[in-house]
Amino acid sequence: MSKAHDPYAALRHRDYRLLLAAGVLASVGGEIQGTAVGWEIYQRTHSAALLGLVGLAQFLPVLLLALPAGHAADCHSRRVLFQLSQAAAGLASAGLAALSFWRGPVWLAFACLVLAGVARAFSSPNRSSLLPQVVPPDALGNAVTWNSSAWQFANVAGPALGGAMIALASGRAAPSYVLATFCSLACVVLLG
Repeated sequence: MSKAHDPYAALRHRDYRLLLAAGVLASVGGEIQGTAVGWEIYQRTHSAALLGLVGLAQFLPVLLLALPAGHAADCHSRRVLFQLSQAAAGLASAGLAALSFWRGPVWLAFACLVLAGVARAFSSPNRSSLLPQVVPPDALGNAVTWNSSAWQFANVAGPALGGAMIALASGRAAPSYVLATFCSLACVVLLG
């Protein structure tokens, strides 16, 4: 007789719960920032072209660094690399917050977005490869299911939180960037 399916098997492992929470915070923070930066760049420039470049500035580093980031995940501590990438993401968010608050040059915002893209390039492979290290093989499928659900939650909650923050701040994006910064820093702490 086969044993009953445990839908919470992965969640019974403390390290996995911490990794899941860190991953949710990282994703929510990224989505909050994505919503805020799109809003702010368009509000400040009224340029659809620059709005399109927002995505490109974040995507190109991921495309160009995918192989080196995967190699780094194979050669170095995945936890430390995930922490460093989230610290870099937090730095990018803090930079965007400062630029937003003081109405800094838009080109510097794009530099922060490139840094966020570099952080994302290194975050993703390290986050994914940590999973088998924190759950036993019999709970791995369950952990993947929880990760997928968490990612879906973050993709809905992040933009909603980013939009709500902008609305509450009377159209200013800086508080959203600050929240994204705290999400990244909390992720670093949870991984410690």
